[in-house]
Amino acid sequence: MKNWNVYYKIGAIGLVLNLLLVLVLPFVADPYLGSVASPFYPVWIILLVVGWRKEHPRR
Repeated sequence: MKNWNVYYKIGAIGLVLNLLLVLVLPFVADPYLGSVASPFYPVWIILLVVGWRKEHPRR
């Protein structure tokens, strides 16, 4: 099995960390502080799409 490309790694790790931040931060600090991390979801999804396009280019 070949290695994941860099975009997949960054996108997947960022998505998981962002999800953890949104779920944990309201309990640890302020209930509204979790909303600070929610605008970053599109960034991680875009990186996953870019990784998909690098992995499977059009011919």
